[in-house]
Formats: sequence, C-alpha cells, structure tokens
Amino acid sequence: MSCIKEVVLPVEAEEAWEAVTEPDALEAWLADEVELDLREGGAATFVLPGGEQRTAIVEEVSPGERWSFWWWTADAPGSRVTVELAPAVGGTRVRVTESPVGPWASHGRPGGSHARRELAPVLVRAPAAA
Repeated sequence: MSCIKEVVLPVEAEEAWEAVTEPDALEAWLADEVELDLREGGAATFVLPGGEQRTAIVEEVSPGERWSFWWWTADAPGSRVTVELAPAVGGTRVRVTESPVGPWASHGRPGGSHARRELAPVLVRAPAAA
C-alpha cells in the first residue's frame, strides 16, 4: 500500500525542484539531516526525527520533473520514494509517493508518512533567494 502526499506550491518549477532536491531544503520538511548525491546511482542518508537513519540509493533523476530513490533502515525492509513535479494553476504540483516492499507492502507501513513537516508552509515562509 503506497502513501501519497500531494501539494501545490505557490512557486515556479525551478524553486519547487530545489525544495525537493537540495539537502538544506529537505531538512526543512523531510528529515533532520540529509546527505544526497543527486545522480542515478548516487548515495544518500536521511536522519529522521528520533534519530532513525535511512540509507538510500538514487534510482532516477529527470531534472525539474522527477526523481526517485530507494531507502531503508538496517533492520527493516525498504521502500521506493518518487517525487514528481508538474505545472499547476498558481504554482507547481509536487507529488511524493512512498511504496513499501517486503512484508510492509500489503499491510502498510507503521507511522505513515515520514515527512516531519508539510512542504508548502516551509516554502511560503522561506525568504526569497538573492
């Protein structure tokens, strides 16, 4: 069972892409700490609230449109996360889909989404880039 979150951000696609790919921006809404090599086959590490560490491998990158990665913990099955951007009235639609594998796939993953905050309010409060 997949978990899907979708939001329309009141920003242009370029700014939305930065919000979902830049480690500092990801730390504002997804994880406390992010290390990311944003290229196919690149490695990533996400430290979630409470200290849970997830290791990841970037699967696909289509700049400005979508990227996906597989992430997992040392003691649990992993899941595939896909982030997609599309034009929308008033901004850019961001859709994040997490699809678990292994025993979690048919029963859902405990705890639901791992995002620690909603993405839209973080962007609305963020100062404009110079």
